[in-house]
Amino acid sequence: MSSIVISIGGSIISGEKLNLELMKKISKTLAIIDSYDKFGIVVGGGKLARTYISDLREYNINDNILDEIGINATRINALAMTTFFDNVNSKIPTNINDAAELSHNYRYVIMGGTEPGHTTDTVSVLFAERIGAEILINATSVDGVYSSDPKKDKNAVKYDKLTYDEAIELSIKNSTGAGSNVFMDLTSLTIAKRSKIKIFVINGNYMDQYKNIMYNGKCNGTVIS
Repeated sequence: MSSIVISIGGSIISGEKLNLELMKKISKTLAIIDSYDKFGIVVGGGKLARTYISDLREYNINDNILDEIGINATRINALAMTTFFDNVNSKIPTNINDAAELSHNYRYVIMGGTEPGHTTDTVSVLFAERIGAEILINATSVDGVYSSDPKKDKNAVKYDKLTYDEAIELSIKNSTGAGSNVFMDLTSLTIAKRSKIKIFVINGNYMDQYKNIMYNGKCNGTVIS
């Protein structure tokens, strides 16, 4: 039985308003994919999470509490996404163990964050590791991994391929300093490396990218392996 995990960045499904049309497109695309039996989907918090966190931070709210608020935002987005799927969990799991158990009963298991300190990137890789998925699709608002933020640096270089070590080095480099641009956090990349989970970083707005990965093992983004 083959499984795949998709990390849906909050940036593409939760902006000024919830991008329900994209959720619908993703559900329709995955419904016709016959190369995988099981799908794990982890949803980010996006604007919903950022708004709560940025507003509360002005009042010196504890970072642990802010993390919890962000996690709940991801779960709200995840629950919204379940409404477009059949054969899907109706209750959002709060940890990897529960998500793995649900994967025995449903074709699609959709979840958000799990605990403070773990990004949805990390949750996605842990979920993939737990259910034996060899591929993780990281669907973002950018069409791959760049040497720096392409929205701020016109000279940013896009990478077609990166080794795990190269990706880890780049993540560390981009996580320091003002205006950091981290495509995936260090923990998630380290876990992917230990379990040899191939990561495809793509612009998640385009359905042909998902199809090309799942049918042909190729994408127009960045492959980390």
